[in-house]
Amino acid sequence: MGLYKRLTRIFGSYAASSSTVSDPSITFKSDMRQVIESQLVLEATAERQRRKRKHLVDATIHERKSKMPETINLLAGDKLNLHHRIQNLCRANKLDEAVVLLKQLQYFRIRPTIFTYNTALGQLQRAGQHAKVFALFDFMCLADVIPNLATYNIVLASHCELLDIETSFSILKKIYDAMFMPSTVTFNHLMKAHFRLEKYEDAMKIFKEMLEKCHGVDPTTYAATIEGFVNGGAMDQASEVYIEMKQRGSIFSEPVFCNLIKGYFAAGRVQEALDVFEFIPEKVEETVMSYNAVMDGYCKEGQMGEALGFLERLRERNLIPDVASFTILMTGYIRQGNLQEAEKLIRSMQEKGCSPTAVLYNTLMDAYFLQSKHAEVQKAVEAMLEKQCEPDDKTYEMLFDGFLKMSKLDEFLKLFRKMTQVGFKPEVTIYNKFFTTLCNEGKLDEASRLFHGMVDAGRNPDVWTYNILREGFSREGRKGELKKLFQNLLEMGFLSEDLVAQLKL
Repeated sequence: MGLYKRLTRIFGSYAASSSTVSDPSITFKSDMRQVIESQLVLEATAERQRRKRKHLVDATIHERKSKMPETINLLAGDKLNLHHRIQNLCRANKLDEAVVLLKQLQYFRIRPTIFTYNTALGQLQRAGQHAKVFALFDFMCLADVIPNLATYNIVLASHCELLDIETSFSILKKIYDAMFMPSTVTFNHLMKAHFRLEKYEDAMKIFKEMLEKCHGVDPTTYAATIEGFVNGGAMDQASEVYIEMKQRGSIFSEPVFCNLIKGYFAAGRVQEALDVFEFIPEKVEETVMSYNAVMDGYCKEGQMGEALGFLERLRERNLIPDVASFTILMTGYIRQGNLQEAEKLIRSMQEKGCSPTAVLYNTLMDAYFLQSKHAEVQKAVEAMLEKQCEPDDKTYEMLFDGFLKMSKLDEFLKLFRKMTQVGFKPEVTIYNKFFTTLCNEGKLDEASRLFHGMVDAGRNPDVWTYNILREGFSREGRKGELKKLFQNLLEMGFLSEDLVAQLKL
């Protein structure tokens, strides 16, 4: 019982008019009763106001709850089956069918959840169908399906990929208005768009907002942010992010250091690059990657002595140089025109436990072609054959283009035949590129020899092969020769059904 109610019981029986009561004690009691009655009125008023406020708060909470996105526990039963159905359509790349089904079922008893909408939206966004992302998002909003943070992130990602910055920030405002807290995913989309637009100061502002709103970021985000600034040459911003990482005690990974080293060397800030290298903490497992970054920087500066010094430091740390290490050094020598040292390097690789790759030979042969040293190119190919170093597509294309420019196509065909004889078999797509060039150059005899070499190497022509050769031979009025090329293969059953059908036409 309230204090004033208890006092009322005490003084309530002494009701007397102040005009007729002369006893002071009775007057005091009468005054007290008036005070008590006034206080009771105030209490009643306060109680009514409290109840009114509570009613308003309850109504607001109810309204807010009614506008909250669906929770994951609603994804069950028939709704879950529908979700799986949409998922399967998306995985089969039947996106239009999935969207039509979503729109149809929105007005049926079993309606898709926001999670089902997100599945379709995400697949549309990854497929680059941004207009359909916006159309489906508008539809679900009109249908009173409440977006969640993942929904907003998908739509924002589409706007960012289209570099529509103004609309992207309007989506960010909607996230805040919906009482969501943006995630690192949200900010990463915005930063990537600003990196593409080379707006590095604005990207830095977004990064700082992400630190504030997300209370820090993960190491992967730090690494991607530093890489974005480094690739744009914005080393002041990259340095600021790096310092932020150190101050927060974030976990570093070696690619972070390598990106910084690369950026500082490119900006001519060699000492800062070395400071980063020396800072690499012991908790980061040391690999050849960071050494390669320093060697690459020195090679691009033309300082081969310093680069070789870091190669020695690798050995001191019991780390084995990899193919990238030797490719970096070889490229450095080639930039200086010192092909002899480049040749020595490739010969010494195996002694150091590292087998040469096609990439390494391609680098050397490209330098030979630039100096018109076709004899050295042939020696390099012979070395590849001896070491059973499998050529890649670039190897074949480089050889073909190089010998063609030097008008030594016959030498290429001989060399190419050797490569196929030892078991190297380029894909039909490579042959088709050669056929295209030869037909355009009117070199149909060479195309015929190459065709026979392809068949002998165990590669059968496809529809593209036929169409390329048909166009070339028809242009020169030699269509009959083309039929003879394919006749034997047709009789032996080596051609695909599509090609056989085309030949019959």
